[in-house]
Amino acid sequence: MKYILKNLKISAFFVILTVSSSLILKANISISNLSQQKNLIGHTIDDLVLKGIKYIKAKGKPFKARAGSGLQAYGVSYTLLNPRNRLHSIRKPVSIRYLCREFLAYFKGSLDVDQGLSQASRFWKTLIDKNNKVNSNYGYYVFHQKVPEYGNKTQYQWCIANLLKNPDSRKAFININQVWHKTSETKDFPCTIGMQFFVKENKLCCSVFSRSTDIYTGLPYDMGFFSFVTELLYQDLKEQLPKEKGDKLALGYVTMKTNFTQIYDKTRDQALQLLKKKQTKHNHKMPAIENAKKTLNDIYKMTRNTPIIKWIWKNAKM
Repeated sequence: MKYILKNLKISAFFVILTVSSSLILKANISISNLSQQKNLIGHTIDDLVLKGIKYIKAKGKPFKARAGSGLQAYGVSYTLLNPRNRLHSIRKPVSIRYLCREFLAYFKGSLDVDQGLSQASRFWKTLIDKNNKVNSNYGYYVFHQKVPEYGNKTQYQWCIANLLKNPDSRKAFININQVWHKTSETKDFPCTIGMQFFVKENKLCCSVFSRSTDIYTGLPYDMGFFSFVTELLYQDLKEQLPKEKGDKLALGYVTMKTNFTQIYDKTRDQALQLLKKKQTKHNHKMPAIENAKKTLNDIYKMTRNTPIIKWIWKNAKM
């Protein structure tokens, strides 16, 4: 009997040891996965696109989704150090033309596809609901969506007010993906969750949170718009802050934090071809935003009085 009990104790010990080892192994695997979070940093959009393609090609896993199949990497952040380097020059002129057309659709802010995003690309008409609407007109949420509980002001105005009141505010957030998108009949479920603006070391920065980002057809244009809004908000703050504080404020970085980032099979060849293109040091830029108030006036009235808005209208017609 003692012999049996002794063997049972030994067996129990090894069972516990085996289970413990398994749990430790699983924990180590989880920690290993966490350590695989990747931050890609670039001075230009082209830097980020090329680094993203290389990373997804090397680390991506096969996936299938409604939009198609391809390679997908997890937990990747894209940081644009200079938000003014927002033009995807490696694919110009088509990429710059599309970005400018998308800007104009965002400025108008209409969720009706014919009044908005289809003027940038007919692709958007494939995602409409029964009312001819799509959800991913980001300009609507930034410049036009009103917050009834906040005096019917826009989310952009909310961010400005918070940062003017307290430069250390952690509330300067624009929600893009909304609760009602979960019950929307359109196929267009916005990829961007929202944008947070904050001052770090006297620099106005922006973190964008994205559930999913296509490196070829998404990142260049989403980052293009988010960096524009960051520069606009930065200039707006400089103009409204007391002079001594405004003079100290500088334009910081923009980071897109993505849970999934992918190359679809349908654009895989085009994406990989970009890696073979000869790079030049010349970087095309939009004019700087010199006056936020006048620029916002152009946005809301669809006029062309400021250098940057004139440039956008001109290049949208290329």
